[in-house]
Amino acid sequence: MAIPSFLTLYNELVSIPTISNVTNEKLDYSNQPLIEKLATWFEDLGFTIDIQPVPNTRHKFNMLATYSNSDNKTQGGLLLSGHSDTVPFDEGQWTKDPFKLTEEDNKLYGLGTADMKGFFAFILEALRDIDLKKLNKPIYVLATADEETSMAGASFFAKNTNLQPDCTIIGEPTSLIPIRAHKGFISNSIKVIGKSGHSSDPDKGINAIEVMHLVIERLLILKQQFKQQYHNEGFSVPYPTLNLGV
Repeated sequence: MAIPSFLTLYNELVSIPTISNVTNEKLDYSNQPLIEKLATWFEDLGFTIDIQPVPNTRHKFNMLATYSNSDNKTQGGLLLSGHSDTVPFDEGQWTKDPFKLTEEDNKLYGLGTADMKGFFAFILEALRDIDLKKLNKPIYVLATADEETSMAGASFFAKNTNLQPDCTIIGEPTSLIPIRAHKGFISNSIKVIGKSGHSSDPDKGINAIEVMHLVIERLLILKQQFKQQYHNEGFSVPYPTLNLGV
């Protein structure tokens, strides 16, 4: 089957809703239709396809497409990695159909055009003109699920793969500026449980608010330590940040 033209396949990807939402099941779409579409196109180019259900998700999948001219299908080569899902959209803020690729003033509009369904469209367009039989090392294309929410797809893949590429390109939009590092993210919660007591003799109880005050005080000290002890000019905010919330 011939792969559609660049703009046609781009539009087909944008037209498939793949919104991720952990709080509202009605707004959380399975990415299976998009994964199967990608799998068909990469298979037409001669890639071997592995579609993996992602545990503890609402019918989400990863896809790994592999092309290798040898028995080696896991070592070396290039991995092109991206996510298949998008954030939700606010109808009141959109002036165009988010599920239709619209070209205007030499720009393309649609939900996920940049972040990051367009990446897969560009990969397919580039591979179309490459003689893959001349490759000396494998090339892999990874499409993951739920990047915009829980990172479930990428996490599941990382824990279960034996893939060891020489290098990886993650096709997130960077305004065409090469980015070689990215900050990570850790989220934790702290719960303080008090002990009831009478206001006339508070020492017999535990005031959870007062304990949490001490916790927050220590966290704010840690926040300053991050700022003073770590520095990387590669980032616009060159130190780890800490944000407190309720």
